[in-house]
Amino acid sequence: MLYIAHKPSKATTWYHHYKWTGLVALCCVQPCQAIELQIGVSESIPPYVIQETNSGLELELLFNALAVKGHTASIHYLPFARTFHEFKAAKLDGVINIKEGMVKNVFYSNVAITYQNCAISLISNQYNINSIADLNHKNVVTFQRASSLLGDEFAQMTKVNKGYQEQAQQIQQVYMLMKHRADVIVMDKNIFEYYLKQAFIEGKLTQQDLTQQTICHPIFAPTQYRFAFLSAQIRDDFNTGLKQITDNGTLWALKEKYRRLISFDNHTETSPDFIVPKMIEHDPL
Repeated sequence: MLYIAHKPSKATTWYHHYKWTGLVALCCVQPCQAIELQIGVSESIPPYVIQETNSGLELELLFNALAVKGHTASIHYLPFARTFHEFKAAKLDGVINIKEGMVKNVFYSNVAITYQNCAISLISNQYNINSIADLNHKNVVTFQRASSLLGDEFAQMTKVNKGYQEQAQQIQQVYMLMKHRADVIVMDKNIFEYYLKQAFIEGKLTQQDLTQQTICHPIFAPTQYRFAFLSAQIRDDFNTGLKQITDNGTLWALKEKYRRLISFDNHTETSPDFIVPKMIEHDPL
């Protein structure tokens, strides 16, 4: 990817002139220049990031928060390692889905999004899962790099559990669970509901499959992610925008939009006999 530097505006040129002449105070009233930011995204994670349509809850959150200060964003979909390499090399202005401290000498936003990973099973199996240790001796299917992302205890379980495997395509996790080819799958519950619907739309699951109830065992703490930027000013602008879209209801509307996307509401409208799949929330004992 070629990183194109923006030609400084006259306002920027005068700012540096005043700075060197000791008159920087004269420029403090000038607004920050609105720019197009190059943002790195390492993977498509529906409904948070949907590469095919350049949309998703996180991307729309990003676009709306930046727009408060007039900024726009161009999204670059890159492999995980390359995303961070390009960011460290200053070929990207920012990245999403990052934890504070992962990259040095950059500026982290406030918490932008929270994922809730669950151990998901079929309620008919009546599994008693209240801790990671309860996953031992079960066929567990997770997303890629879960063994390095879900903590030390989970990592240890993956080393001794011969029934553990990771899938590159998360829709396969859902298919394997609903077709009884996995005892437990581990994924964010919104991602699960998105792919459950997609598997049905693509014909991989039948309506009969969807009558099976699932249960979410919340044995993982919520995972909070921030966005990171090379510029402290852009980070501040993003935080300002994030607060504004939270306070004015824009973020709530976005969440509702994607809740409808992953729901089966439209199927019940067109087919009254359609049984809506349900995930039961289960609190650990």
